[in-house]
Amino acid sequence: MSGLDTEPGATIFQVFAATFDKVHDPIFVKIDFDLDVDSRRATLKVPGIIETRAEPIQNPVTGEEHRVCINLPHGFEYTVAEVGRGWTNTSGAVALNLENSHAHFARLHMTQSGVVR
Repeated sequence: MSGLDTEPGATIFQVFAATFDKVHDPIFVKIDFDLDVDSRRATLKVPGIIETRAEPIQNPVTGEEHRVCINLPHGFEYTVAEVGRGWTNTSGAVALNLENSHAHFARLHMTQSGVVR
């Protein structure tokens, strides 16, 4: 996740890593992860470290689920992503409390050279 094994600028991991002052050691623990890109729903739980969920954005007038896609034919993050909203609480080295914030749902296939299309 440090991006050190990727070509410069080729992956989101390498680009983000270039902005970090400190990189924390990895933690090897059980991860509960459930994702359905098509329905724009996901949950992720690592007890004592992170709990997050994401779901579709809502139409501001009707309150119904609203579908929005971002298409980046040459993007280094993904090619197509569904837009959603998310909630995240973390503890540990980096504490966060995000409510009703931005989320993306995307299928990723990448190598050290970037997104495979």
